Amino acid sequence: MKIGEFAKACSTKISVLRHYDNEGLLKPVYIDRFTEYRYYDESQIEVFERITELKAVGFTLSEIRQMLYTGESTAALFERRKAELISQLQDLERLSKRSGGINMNNNFKPLIEDTEVAFENDERVIGKWEAVSENIGDRNKIVYFLPGGEFYWCFSWSKGKLIYDDGVSRFLNDYRLEERNDELYMIISFKSQDYSETGKTTPIALRKLDSKHYTREQIAKKDDINKPFIPDERVLGRWKAFCFIGSAMLDKDDFIPYSNPPKGSKEYGIDYFREIEFIKGGKVKAVYADETIEGDDKHTWTRGFWLRKWNSCACAYEIKEFDGKEYLIIEWKSGDYRFGGSKTDYYVMVRA
Repeated sequence: MKIGEFAKACSTKISVLRHYDNEGLLKPVYIDRFTEYRYYDESQIEVFERITELKAVGFTLSEIRQMLYTGESTAALFERRKAELISQLQDLERLSKRSGGINMNNNFKPLIEDTEVAFENDERVIGKWEAVSENIGDRNKIVYFLPGGEFYWCFSWSKGKLIYDDGVSRFLNDYRLEERNDELYMIISFKSQDYSETGKTTPIALRKLDSKHYTREQIAKKDDINKPFIPDERVLGRWKAFCFIGSAMLDKDDFIPYSNPPKGSKEYGIDYFREIEFIKGGKVKAVYADETIEGDDKHTWTRGFWLRKWNSCACAYEIKEFDGKEYLIIEWKSGDYRFGGSKTDYYVMVRA
């Protein structure tokens, strides 16, 4: 259900849900990359009610996040709260029996369609477009139609069709062109998450900005990767993936290590980017699924940065220590960052 429907079901305001999202307390099960619509699962109503109960007896949002998602012992937190709030002792005793983690069901079902269509050119659509529809989300988006229907980020196209493929969902969206006041507009019948249930598409309007023949390389965000080598003894060695921090899930500064990687981490990519090794002299070896990538022409490192030459990304890293254990938090700059203007995601690694 959309955020508005979920807010109504929880008898709360959308602003409260957005705040809980920012605090890492109650994340949408799915965020449509194109429309930025947030979708929640009915099972998360229980999580919202749990948060409300814990807030009512005086727990901070940080304490609530720890209780819900770390799976660690919360006895000390409850005892301290009992001492501070004697008048609410009865409620606290009831809640303390339910202090374990909550497993949320994710009923999101990706839409998978056959997008293998023969390319048919439409010279009028080639170029740069700006989303102007109110339905696009919190901010305008730029979409490129590359010559020959070349795929970039989540998008490709053929005449009359916008092809969307984010690695999870894959489907075709019809479009039509309209001229208004000497400007060219595209109206896309976009199949957002609601489409699977309702069969209704979301109309999204784009306004053409120019007709340049862009390439993927021209539109991709590029970092300065020409950095001199500076050694960093602390980062040397092999690190294996522990969990993934999506920018829409949790701020990296709020990362709290789990006794085990959180459930669902595999869905977010730790089965893909599995391992990285920092070798003396700036050499790097990385394991993606069953592929090992190494060689100075592919990537190197210097203090504070993993320099991925194949896509011109300088991925900053930092090492944090929790309970005597080191965690490498490293930027992951995917297509969302390079083409979509989103914030960078992060991987958390531990020593192999």
